[in-house]
Amino acid sequence: MVTECQKPSSDAQLPWGLVATSYPGALPPASTYLAKVEEWLWKKPEFRMVPDLRIPFSPDPLSAPISTPPAGGPRVGFAGFPSDYSLALLLSLLRSGVSLTGIATSLGANPAIAGENALSQIADHLGVPLLRLARVNDYDSLVALERLKSEMFVVASFDQILGQRALSIPPKGWVNIHPSLLPRYRGPEPIYWAIVQGELESGVSFQRVARGIDAGPLLAQVKVEVKDDDTTGTLTRRVTEVGTRETPDVMRRALDGAPGQPMDLEAGSYYTSVGHRRIDRVDSVVLAERLVRAGNPNMLAATSCGGRLCYVVRVRRVEAVDMTLGPRLTYPDGDLILEETVDRCGCHHGEPIGSCPHDE
Repeated sequence: MVTECQKPSSDAQLPWGLVATSYPGALPPASTYLAKVEEWLWKKPEFRMVPDLRIPFSPDPLSAPISTPPAGGPRVGFAGFPSDYSLALLLSLLRSGVSLTGIATSLGANPAIAGENALSQIADHLGVPLLRLARVNDYDSLVALERLKSEMFVVASFDQILGQRALSIPPKGWVNIHPSLLPRYRGPEPIYWAIVQGELESGVSFQRVARGIDAGPLLAQVKVEVKDDDTTGTLTRRVTEVGTRETPDVMRRALDGAPGQPMDLEAGSYYTSVGHRRIDRVDSVVLAERLVRAGNPNMLAATSCGGRLCYVVRVRRVEAVDMTLGPRLTYPDGDLILEETVDRCGCHHGEPIGSCPHDE
């Protein structure tokens, strides 16, 4: 079954409070810490996909800690990154009444994954294993996944392709939560590309994981309007919000054996990873402005500022006759005023200016 929601609510109510379906008898996690984490997360006006998120506070030592996952629900594992997107969907999964068996993440995507981060903090609090997997299809990784004895795994942002043996470990399969309207924008940066391409709608897709990249059958899909001023951060937040609302119902149907609806991959699209695109090297003010919004906040666009590389956070389109003062770039179809630039890209911490591996 495919569900659609053209205009999701923009109110500030927390998604956990909006879940209408869950497993019979399921209760919210008995943890004031998780509730506090959720409140902190959803106060953010935009969500980042950069896998370096750390929760800035610890559980209250006077509160009752959770030493084991909630009992009684289906045994489900989670795979993802320490990012706003993954954390929100992990919290939603916990609200759906499952018994979390463990969390898997991918080493190499960011140095923060090797240390304390949002996923390790949640795993420590719940008392479940955290698997930092360099190569998910290696023997040691497969054994670690098998030891979790999960009925199903849920994936929300993970950069490794699962081989057949990994796919066969949980008897009820893997479910991927992908931030696009599949089969459109398969691949690692769907929200970025939707903004660059000027799409009017985006969304979130739940699918069975199969061999290939984002190729499995669809379980559900929710549409989200793309606004003219959306950045990747604001659109990711809205896509994640509707995804968290859909999660409990999709989990129930997936665990009940729903096969999903096969996709026509030929009718879709695939886009690769992105870098810090140079907006002074494109020939359209429309494209340059989209590149800035698409790059904010995960992979900022770049340009030259007084002879040095800088990264662009915010711009404003103006007509060529507009005499507004300030640094600007000129194109055949208009000008861009550079309203905010920074010296560091924000995606690889501690590197010298202009030496990020994602620079063009």
